[in-house]
Amino acid sequence: MHAQPFDVVGLGLNAMDTICVVDSFPQPQSKARIKELHVEPGGQVATALATCSRLGLKARYIGSVGNDDAGRAQLASLRAENVDVEYVRVVDGAQTQMAMIVLVEGVGERTILWRRDPQLNFPAVAVPSEVILSAQLLHLDGCDSEAAVKAARLARSAAIPVVADIDEMYGPETEELFKRTDYVIVPEEFAVQLTGQQKPEEAARTLMTRYRCPVVGITLGVRGAVFCDHGEISASPAFKVPVADTTGAGDVFHGAFIYGVLRSWSLPRIIRFAHATAAIKCTQIGARRGIPSLQQVETFLDQGAIPHE
Repeated sequence: MHAQPFDVVGLGLNAMDTICVVDSFPQPQSKARIKELHVEPGGQVATALATCSRLGLKARYIGSVGNDDAGRAQLASLRAENVDVEYVRVVDGAQTQMAMIVLVEGVGERTILWRRDPQLNFPAVAVPSEVILSAQLLHLDGCDSEAAVKAARLARSAAIPVVADIDEMYGPETEELFKRTDYVIVPEEFAVQLTGQQKPEEAARTLMTRYRCPVVGITLGVRGAVFCDHGEISASPAFKVPVADTTGAGDVFHGAFIYGVLRSWSLPRIIRFAHATAAIKCTQIGARRGIPSLQQVETFLDQGAIPHE
């Protein structure tokens, strides 16, 4: 790996989540009592980078927030995680991305309603080349697709590996982003929609062939994940834990995956580590509150029990 000032630089989404804990999901024309209310920081790339930082990596985040209380809270949360936010755009007149999450108590599964102000779109011309090139690895989610493609091109030109968390086609640039990514990990529903393949193994192989992406992963929730590594298919189970909230689990999986890539581990070891990190996160409410330290993950893998610091 390159001797660079940052282990990982990420460009993509952040959000402030309002999590409403209820007994059951409300039916139309009904009322439901909120048992607990939590306001927590989240967002795909921002949460992945917070995970990287907790695991001991030096991380820098690039993205946009509004000049509002939510934006200030988001920046404060990232600083508290020791994530560098020097290149975050604070956009006057914009509202920081938000999500309302309905979480069924005792189940852990959630329904998300979200809003992103178009003014938060990160323009490609604002992507700082020197910052992308300051990383050993680049992480993207593809939302600001033109900016993401530019960043991926820069990284690829410097032989910096690119990891992408893509969950929808944001436009024609998304296909180009797939082609410029070394490790792409997508959720099962999106993979099926994109490829027409119902079996995750076939969907992963199709994505690898179509976009010539060396490593393609498909996350399957409680069923684990399937990966296609240069044409070789492997499946990995998730860990069983008492689930409080799955919000952010995929983002945490990505952050832990990045840690393993930067440690030059074998792919099976990376995936097992990522599963463990995401599982521990799911035992607490909020996208980031349950992110474990490296020691906690290692203890979990060694002993099979969730440690607490």
